[in-house]
Formats: sequence, C-alpha cells, structure tokens
Amino acid sequence: MNQQSKIAQGTLGESRPVLIIGAGPTGMTAAMELARFGVPVRLIDKMPTPSTTSRALAVQARTLELLEQRGLTQQMLQVGNRGTAATLYSDSKRLGRIELANIPSRYNYILLISQAETERLLREHLAQQGVVIERGTELVAFSQIESASNLGKNAGVRTVLRNQAGQLEELDAAYAISAEGAHSLMRRTLNLEFKGKSLPQRYAVADLYLDSDLPDNELSIFLTSHGFLAVFPMGNRHFRFIASDTDQQADATSEPTLAELQRLYDTIAHRPGQLHDLTWSSRFYINSRMLDTLRERRIFFGGDSAHIHSPAGGQGMNTGIQDMIDLGWKLALVWHGKAAPELLDTYAEERLPVIRQVVARTETATDIFNSTSKLVHQLLTLAAPVVLNAQFIQELSTGLVSEVTANYRASALSRTRYLRGELRAGDRMPDFAIRAQLLTEVSAQSHEATLQVLLDPACFTLFVVGDESKAALPYDWVEQLRPWQDMLRIYHIAPASSSAEATAQFKQAFGGSQSLLLVRPDAYLGFVGGQHEFHSLLGWFQQWFPAQDVN
Repeated sequence: MNQQSKIAQGTLGESRPVLIIGAGPTGMTAAMELARFGVPVRLIDKMPTPSTTSRALAVQARTLELLEQRGLTQQMLQVGNRGTAATLYSDSKRLGRIELANIPSRYNYILLISQAETERLLREHLAQQGVVIERGTELVAFSQIESASNLGKNAGVRTVLRNQAGQLEELDAAYAISAEGAHSLMRRTLNLEFKGKSLPQRYAVADLYLDSDLPDNELSIFLTSHGFLAVFPMGNRHFRFIASDTDQQADATSEPTLAELQRLYDTIAHRPGQLHDLTWSSRFYINSRMLDTLRERRIFFGGDSAHIHSPAGGQGMNTGIQDMIDLGWKLALVWHGKAAPELLDTYAEERLPVIRQVVARTETATDIFNSTSKLVHQLLTLAAPVVLNAQFIQELSTGLVSEVTANYRASALSRTRYLRGELRAGDRMPDFAIRAQLLTEVSAQSHEATLQVLLDPACFTLFVVGDESKAALPYDWVEQLRPWQDMLRIYHIAPASSSAEATAQFKQAFGGSQSLLLVRPDAYLGFVGGQHEFHSLLGWFQQWFPAQDVN
C-alpha cells in the first residue's frame, strides 16, 4: 500500500520545509514519511555519490512489515536472501539453533540484503514522490530561532548549507532532522552527551565468496575461547564475515586480505572451506553509545546520530528506520497544524526505551560471544544446547531480534480503557485473517483480508469489533468523528471464518466483540477500549488533534 495523505493543512499550519541532514536509510525514511503527508523536505548529504559498500545487512521482520505498507518490501524480497535460522557452533560442534520461524509475523526470517540495495530502493521510491537528494551539500552552521508568540509560528531552525561548488545558502527550516551518522555536526554543536563506551577488541568484516558445506539460508556463528566468527549468507555462496581480529599486529587502518580472512576462518570455524573473490573488507572497533534525548526544541535525532552499538543482532539500520516511522507522521501532523505540538514529545518517550533495550542486548551478546575467558566459553557451550531447546527462549529471542515485540504501552499517547482481549494501546497491530467492511464508504462490502493489509500509513485506522450483522456506525458517532474524517478510515471486523481456530485467535486478540481499536499511521495501537468507551476515544482525539472548524 503506497498512498499519499489526504490530510489538509490546518489553520495553524507551516509552509517552511523540514531539513533532513543525511541521505542514508534513516534520512531517506524520514523524507519518505514526510513527503507522504505533503510536507516539503530538503534532503541533503555531503557525500557526492551514494555508498556502494554493503555495511548494514539484516532487515528484520518489523521493518519488512512497515515497509510493506509503503510499497517497498516486495522489491526487497526479490533482491535479498532469506535467513531462516541461526546456528551456533563451538570447535565445529553444533551447540544449538534458533528457528526464525518462531517470529510472529508473515516475515518469519531475517532478510539479508546489502545496504547499498536497500538505499537504492529507497532512492527510487523518493524519486517517485518527487523528492530530490541534494548530493555534495553539507550543513556548515545552524541556530534555532525562538518564537515571538505563544503559538510558536516563528520558531524554526536557521541553517547555512554549502553545495558541491562551494556556494553558501541560508535556509530557514521549520524543523531539522539529524540523520548524519555517528559524527553528527548538530549533536556535537549542541554539546549533547553521547554516552556509552568503546570496546577494546578489534574486528574484521568482509564480503566474499565461500565454498563449504555451510547452508546458504541460515546464519552460522562460531564461538571459541579466543574470539568468534559470524557468517551471514547473502545468496549464491556470497557471505558477510564478521570476526574477532586475532591478528593484532596488522595495521588497524588496513583492509584484511583474503589470506588473513582464510586464516581467521580456519582458526575459528574448524570446518573445511575455501574463501575467494573478496569484494570488500575493513577493520573496525565497536562503540556503544546513545543520546539521553532525541529532541532539542525543533531539532530531532535518529539513527546513528542518536545511537550506535554492536552489529550483533543486525538491528542498527532497522532501529533508525523505525525511529523515523515513529517521528514522521507526528511531525507531519504538527507541521500541518492538525496536531498538538505536545505530540512531538512522544517521539523520544517512545523510542528511547526501545533504543536502550537494543543497546543493552547487543552489548551483552557481544560481551558473551567475544569473551576470551575459558570459563565463560565452557559455560556457554554447556548451557547453549539446553537453553536453545526451550520453546519460550526460541519465542523470546526471535521476538526481540525481529523487533515485533517492541511496544509503546508506557507512552502518553497510549490509552487503554476496558480490556477485553490481550491487545493494549502501544502494541504493534498483529496480522491474521479477518472479515472486514469499510464503514466510511456506503457501498463497501464485507470481504476477507489480513489486518495489516487494511492499515494505511497515511491515516489512522479505527477497528470496530462486533457482530457482523451490526456492521454500521451509529449516526451520532459519524457526526462526532467528523472533525477527523480526513485522517481516519473505519472498518468493522469479525473472525474470518466460523472455525474454532479462527474464532479463538480473534477472541484472544480482541476479546470477541464490542471493542474499539485505533491504529496509528505507524501501525501501533493508540487507543483500545470497549464500544461504550467511545467518549474516551473522542477525548483522545481532542487531546492530541484538537478539532478545528470543518465548515
């Protein structure tokens, strides 16, 4: 689904563009989301050409779900390779296996795709939206403008840009988004502390081809008492290597050679294999850092500008993309004058706990996998077969890595009233088959669909759960929802079939009947309650999206 917003500009709306600094996956996602809502953007990147190295590799299930609603996932699936499991080895002995089929999503795998390909698809999507990436253009100075009125209409970000020819331009932006990466000029200029630590160990990374018996559809992780090696299949025997760099005599700035990588493989993997056709390699140290805030008045931070961490779990790029999907619709509605400015406070409120969890998990995984303690290694090799055999561990680990279990229940934006099923405001909307009827179109017929297919990233979706024979909105509801009609689609939903399994699944999620669930444009629930709590739903809308004159 790739729809443009029909949301009209409010009476307090903006006209100045949003400046986005950095055209990597984070910055391009921000531009994609804002452009969908009709917000003008300036997307700049100081690099004259796109990067051609693969860097980030893994696209997780939650990211695939969100990008599907934006028309990108099917193209990514055509290019990427599906990793269906992760297997741990020690000294060539198999310790255990994480089955990614346990991910509660139709994308129950990790999609392994070069970041260069992900960026290409995002660029093509932006071009279709009419967004131009201004290459060779960098931010050289900025200041925040205070408002002369209580409405904040004159507040903004005054910037100085320098293009490829060295010419300077002054730009007054309504807001700015720093997606510049780990060396963010905005973050450093504002003197925001990038808290964390640098790990002393050095790592080697490479893309190459491997002739061996390692499967081409699963991640292989080898653990030893002196380091680890992770092998990610990119398809057609093309692999990404990440390994403890045991050759400490080598220059840290040098690129690992094929011979050096072969020695690492032979030492750690203990499996027959011939490496060849090295396409890219590098050495790096891991820094694990994050901001305590994602907002400084009218400047927002996301992606590597806000958090960097170990590549364990392959979540860095995914977290940055999801940062911008959270921020995008909120910033767009405030820009249009359709939302209370306080809505922007929920960006950091929702994303910071998720980021902290990602940073903590990747630090722990890296410490365990990279430990040189023989005792730690022995405990790991003894515990892994037992732990990974437990179904709840399988479900917990795959849910965390895939990011489908992240939620915003503690957000001020999440309101749960009168619980029936297991869903709460702030949860990701699940995906399974139902029967649906669009109530905002008089002639719409009931039909079979899946929940996430019904979601539109350009507006809110209200699900009215109840008896299919009563699939109609009370007239007074229609009138009371009229101030938000341009940003709302309403469906009546019921179990997809009369089978016991389908009915049980539906009841587990929604509580059977007589419920109201409002899904935000980013596919998380904003409101959950019984139908008798309709007045509370109206209060939620009025709080965050104060009604304006619709005449």
